Amino acid sequence: MSQLKYPLKDGLQDPADEAAVSRMWQAVDARFPRRGGGRSPFLVFGPLAAVAAGVALVALLHHDSGPLRLADGGAIVAVDAPQAGARLAMSDGSSVELGAGARFEPIESSASSFIAVLERGDASFDVNPGGGRRWQIECGLATVEVVGTRFTCARGRDRLHVAVERGIVLVRGERVVNHVRRLAAGESLDILDETAAAAEAPSGAGEAPAAAPALAPERAPADNGSVRTTAAPTWRELARSGHHREAFATLGTQGIRRESKRLGIADLFALADVARLSGHPTEAVGPLQRIVDNFPKDRQAPLAAFALGRLQLDDLNQPSAAAASFSRALEMGAPQSLRDAVRARLTEAQARIRSEQR
Repeated sequence: MSQLKYPLKDGLQDPADEAAVSRMWQAVDARFPRRGGGRSPFLVFGPLAAVAAGVALVALLHHDSGPLRLADGGAIVAVDAPQAGARLAMSDGSSVELGAGARFEPIESSASSFIAVLERGDASFDVNPGGGRRWQIECGLATVEVVGTRFTCARGRDRLHVAVERGIVLVRGERVVNHVRRLAAGESLDILDETAAAAEAPSGAGEAPAAAPALAPERAPADNGSVRTTAAPTWRELARSGHHREAFATLGTQGIRRESKRLGIADLFALADVARLSGHPTEAVGPLQRIVDNFPKDRQAPLAAFALGRLQLDDLNQPSAAAASFSRALEMGAPQSLRDAVRARLTEAQARIRSEQR
């Protein structure tokens, strides 16, 4: 049996919208007018089926069978947008524009889907309807699902705002009425988490605050012509600007481990990125493992478990540990849009385990 890179059904996506289909029907009606109050079903459906088949064939031939990448061919990695913001141009013609301080991280990418997390801040997504992938953006309080449209998400600690400029999106989440809401162009939705403030207290109880340690103010030198030096950037500032190697050099292995014992979830994710993206995947395990072990009730804990499993499987060649992390992600309630991806990676890890045991 031949092995296909992806199911053929993923490529047979008809990009024609409702307006285009309506125009097809009008053309068919004009070409085959009613005679005696009726018309042959073959004469109507034959030309329309031929048009639809041609459209589907074109979509299949132009389908991008690999994972989504940046327009320059580079891999899509986690991004902490600087104060000027950031723009990510994708290989399928889509783009993501991040506001100042926003954090965007890809989770899974294939020929048929792209899943990512907007961990904080504002972002605008312009998804190419001809790209052939279903996008799923995790925004904490809800998941936004889309095939081709332009929409914005603004995520705060206890609020999410979703607005659609073009096309249609589905917003799913426990705090959405009936757990799903369809938004069309010009519509928006605000989702509130009234328990966020109460939930923050126990999750950080007994821990030192995540703020950087205070430094004693320097005593102003006498006016003797000396030049005052500026403070070196902190690891957080370096990480936000994408200088992960410099951030790791500032911290070092012991610094990663020391900071992991006292920081909160947001900084733990940042520490894991500093280690992983600077070429030290082993040091990224500690921060992610601490989120899983110490904050199991937090909404982001399943994402940490999934990220930990991918790190163990892809970078550290530890399929047994990866299988345990993927299973933990499912047990902690991974978002519905991620469950298939988690199960697929769990199956891959289990297959690697069996292969090693032979």
